[in-house]
Amino acid sequence: MNEFTVEKCRYSLISPNLRIVRPGGEMPKEFVLAKDSTISFMASQEFFHKFRGLVLCIVVGIEDGEKEISFDIMPHVHGQKRNVLSSTLGSFDSDHVWIQYLQSNVLWGVLEGGVDFGQFNETYLRFSIKLRVSGGTVKRLGYMLRCTPLENDLKVMLEDNQLVDPAVLYEDGDGHPYEIAKDFIRRFRERETGG
Repeated sequence: MNEFTVEKCRYSLISPNLRIVRPGGEMPKEFVLAKDSTISFMASQEFFHKFRGLVLCIVVGIEDGEKEISFDIMPHVHGQKRNVLSSTLGSFDSDHVWIQYLQSNVLWGVLEGGVDFGQFNETYLRFSIKLRVSGGTVKRLGYMLRCTPLENDLKVMLEDNQLVDPAVLYEDGDGHPYEIAKDFIRRFRERETGG
């Protein structure tokens, strides 16, 4: 009988279907660079409900021969640790670019439950992600936030309060979040391979 463990769940939450790993060292221009292997932004409850996911782009540096690359993604909401996501990318002997689409419920929900803005008694919460890579180094970390279309007043509020850098926002159309994520990865893969 298969036993349920938190570790098995953590590995299963990171969909390989929403991942691209390829040799190289250049980050696509769509991604905004993060500092110190950390991504951080503020969100109101209204914006969080529009949030579909986060796309990471990591340039992983490899030195001294073939190495197995594993990672931990550590999300926090308002300073509280959420679901730590861990997995391996494979064994590489040169720099690689890793693009991963993470749905918002995988980062800030599921094991810990949804984000309850009321428990913090704040209008805006800080969402952050710290990335740790084993077997290689993080040369560059970029990201984009995917969301449903934003109303003009929400866009103005985000810009006026400087909660989110507008350059990281990408508005998706309607549809099921997982299907939109798969379509994004498919289109990105086609563009990368030229077909």
